Amino acid sequence: MSDTLEVRDLASLLTPKLNGRKIMDCTTKNLTTVGDNYGSTMLSLTVKVGSEDGSEEECLQLVGKMCPTNKMLLDIFQVDITFTKEMTIYMVSVPEFLRLQEEENCPEDERLDMFIECYGSRTSLDPDTKSVDADAVLLLENVKVKGYIVGERSKGFDIEHTELILKNVAKFHAAPIALRYKNPEIFEQKVRCHLKKIDIDEGLTSEASAEMKKALKNELKSIPEVLQLFDVIDRQFEMCQERQGDLDFYEENPFNTICHNDLWVNNVMIAYDDHGKPTRVKIFDFQLIMYASLSIDVLFFLFTSVQNDILLEHFEYFLKFYFDEFCKSLKYFGCSLDDFTWEKFIEDFNKQAPYELYHLAAMTKILLIDKQKMAEKKEITDDTFSDADMVGPNYYEKLKLLILEYKKRNWLIK
Repeated sequence: MSDTLEVRDLASLLTPKLNGRKIMDCTTKNLTTVGDNYGSTMLSLTVKVGSEDGSEEECLQLVGKMCPTNKMLLDIFQVDITFTKEMTIYMVSVPEFLRLQEEENCPEDERLDMFIECYGSRTSLDPDTKSVDADAVLLLENVKVKGYIVGERSKGFDIEHTELILKNVAKFHAAPIALRYKNPEIFEQKVRCHLKKIDIDEGLTSEASAEMKKALKNELKSIPEVLQLFDVIDRQFEMCQERQGDLDFYEENPFNTICHNDLWVNNVMIAYDDHGKPTRVKIFDFQLIMYASLSIDVLFFLFTSVQNDILLEHFEYFLKFYFDEFCKSLKYFGCSLDDFTWEKFIEDFNKQAPYELYHLAAMTKILLIDKQKMAEKKEITDDTFSDADMVGPNYYEKLKLLILEYKKRNWLIK
């Protein structure tokens, strides 16, 4: 018996995209293994379509994104909210961004190219239910067949990759802000009202949550350069989690936009030209999006996804590079830059950074967990992320870098 899930009633999902053609055949395979993608089950679908007379045949290479089958992950990711958010981004919000750039005659090479094409979505086969169930699916183009690949998370990105990704992140952030300025009513209807915040820790059992925090604190204490800062860090973790758990927290801010809130190596794919130069980017996994400052995404991406030595040497350069690309994108959308000065951006960045410390520290273990050891596990359990044997020296080096950079930049609150 196959362990591969099945996308039931595929025809009803694809019909709007088939222009009268029919599904002739479909082959489904698992796309990921344990630890590759925590918040969903990913399937590879090869769908043969054609007209009834056998003409106009085409082979569609798709990805079916479904809910995780692991009960713990279902609880953590609160799929009734997160799956619906991601589905809405593709089906409702992105078309508005594309329409706006058409209206503003945005140059072709500056248009939004980071979204994967969506072929359809649903939360259930039952039209009367409002819940997300096992038949929920998001159908996306399989961009792997076009040469897009995920980076190596244990290594991180170099300067060239980082610049390309930041350029696309800047466009991603600029589009919702432009829509907010150009058409506030449409922005509220098609974007803002769908960005419900969740507390990712709320889905953990109290025991699992306590063990993860205990493990992280012990790991920090084991780093000599960090030990003297532990009391400050511990208090700041509490402050971060209090902010994270306050689902009603909101601050008016011109830099508020769709914050991806999980922008790291595994949620970015890159394509290359014939000479090996990175040229195009896809950003995906919008389950944790929220309406918040763009600074959160930039900070999170740089600390989780850029090679350590490059991050330390070029941090300020990356901030300026991102900011310039962001302003350029806003101008292409026909927006005024009066509210978006460099000084205001840096002020906002420094304001947001202290509240991301726990998020970054906790994510560092997920980022650098041993992929081979994870692959040997049949499933993720409560103790997976509190097990010290699942990480190596590179994890402690990254933790040390994070804390010392926070100290250097006065982001530790004493």
